[in-house]
Formats: sequence, structure tokens, C-alpha cells
Amino acid sequence: WHIAFYFDTRPFVYWESVYSLLITVYVCISLCAASLMFSNDANRLVLTPVENMIAKVETIRDNPLSAMKVADEEFKMEEMNRAKTRKLEANASMSKAVKDILLCNSKHSTPELMETVILEKTIIKLGSLLALGFGQAGAQIIEHNMHGVDSACVDAMIEGKRVECIIGAARIRDFSTATEVLQAKVMTFVNQIAEIVHGVVDEFHGYASKNNGDFFLMIWRKDVDMEAAKLSKLADMSMLAFTRIL
Repeated sequence: WHIAFYFDTRPFVYWESVYSLLITVYVCISLCAASLMFSNDANRLVLTPVENMIAKVETIRDNPLSAMKVADEEFKMEEMNRAKTRKLEANASMSKAVKDILLCNSKHSTPELMETVILEKTIIKLGSLLALGFGQAGAQIIEHNMHGVDSACVDAMIEGKRVECIIGAARIRDFSTATEVLQAKVMTFVNQIAEIVHGVVDEFHGYASKNNGDFFLMIWRKDVDMEAAKLSKLADMSMLAFTRIL
């Protein structure tokens, strides 16, 4: 006697192959999603802030005086974000209070700034301080030293060049009397006047070059290839700026 049993395993092999293919597809999708999430975090937390810092350094290196405008734009963005945050918090205050009571959250933890954000803001502040310290007359020194990337040495004794500009001066009358009357508040008084003077001069494409107590020196620099019509408009803007200041 010889007994033989035959089993058809083709359906089992078929479904086993299907499950293997599904597992392979799932693993591929999971790896792709994980890599995308990792790259997104790397771009958001590292690459994008570093690129922003490089762009700001390049901007300051090309035009050191533009650091003030970069700082103003950054400050406007921060104020807009704070306003949006306050508005959202005001709208969700009741639900947030109930949630805090249910979750027993007694203290509100403020999120800490990342190191890249701190470094970016520090670069902007340093560029603004350089622009304030050197002014229009010293912008060439900053530009020369920032373009010299082959050495860390700071060379302030660079060769000057002749420039043509429109010079204007503004002075606070009876400054000694104001100092005696205001005493400790005289700095606030001078800073308010300086804010008006600097703002108006910058609005009319000029530069506040020097401030010595009650004396403000402003300049409107003439470019090398400036046309006569543009030079006339520059002179008109300087006169209009002093009219606005007064």
C-alpha cells in the first residue's frame, strides 16, 4: 500500500507574498515620512536660521548702514507677532483657564529662545551698534574690514577718499538752561529730539553723522555718477528735512 496526500499551498503563498509586499510598502512609507520629518526639523531649526544669519551678514557687509533698517524690520516683525499672540491669548483665555484648572497647571512656562535665534538677533544688534558708532563717515571702514575675510585683524587706518555731500547742522537752543531745569531728565529730552531728527533725516535719504550734546550734524552724500536733476532733488530734500525738523 502507498498513500500520498497532496496539498495546494498556492493560496497561502499568494497571501504571504501580498503581506510581504504590504510590509515592504509600509516600511518604505514610514522611512520616507521619518526622513521628511527629520529634514523638516533640520531645515526649520538649523538650516533656515543659519541661512538667515548668512543673508544678514552679507547685507551688512555690502552696506553697513543697512543694519539699522534690518533691525527696524526685525523689531516690526516681533511687535506684529506679539500683537497676534496677545490677540489669540485674549480669545482663548477662558478655555485656557479651564484647561489649566483641569490639568492643575499653576505656572505658565515661557518658551525659551533657541540658540540660533539668539545668535541671529545678536548679529543684528552688533551691526546696528557698528552703524551707530561709525556712522556714514565710518561705513567704509566697516565695509573694508568685513570684506577682508582672510584675516581677523581690524584695520581702521584705511586710505580715505574725497566725497561731495550736503552738510546741515541743527542745534538745541538754550541747552544749558534746559539742562538746569530738567536735570536728570535731560537725557530723555535729548533722546526725544534725536529720535525726531534721525527719523526725519532718514526719511529724506540723509544720514545723521554726529551728535555732540546739543549739536546734530547731518549729511546728504552725493554719488559719483549722480545726475544734476537728482542732485537738485537731494538738495530740496535736505531743505525739506530741516523744515520738518523745525
